[in-house]
Amino acid sequence: DLLMQVEGKPKCCFFKFSSKIQYNKVVKAQLWIYLRPVKTPTTVFVQILRLIKPMKDGTRNTGIRSLKLDMNPGAGIWQSIDVKTVLQNWLKQPESNLGIEIKALDENGHDLAVTFPRPGEDGL
Repeated sequence: DLLMQVEGKPKCCFFKFSSKIQYNKVVKAQLWIYLRPVKTPTTVFVQILRLIKPMKDGTRNTGIRSLKLDMNPGAGIWQSIDVKTVLQNWLKQPESNLGIEIKALDENGHDLAVTFPRPGEDGL
C-alpha cells in the first residue's frame, strides 16, 4: 500500500502467520524493537499502532501500546512490548491483520526505532 510508505519503504511491519498456528493458544507474545543510540540524554516516546482499514475520518491505525523511556548516550537498546492480545485477535480474524506501525520519537521528533537499516547501518 503506497499510503503506508515513506521514501519508497514501508513504514509498517507486516506479519503473516501460517494457518497451522491459527488454532494454537497464545500464552505470551513479545515484540522486540531496537532503538538507535542517542548522543545526549533524551526521552523517547514509543508507540505501537495496529493498522486498520481507513475510517470515515481518515484514521488508519489504533494504538496498541505506548511507553515513555529515558535514554542515555551509549549503545542502542532493545525494548520489548507485549502484543499478546493483538496476536490473539489476528489469529481469530486473520483478515484484520493489516500490520503494525512502530514509532519511537525522541524529543526532537527523530524516529529511533530501527525497522530498516540506514545507509552504513548493519541490519538486525
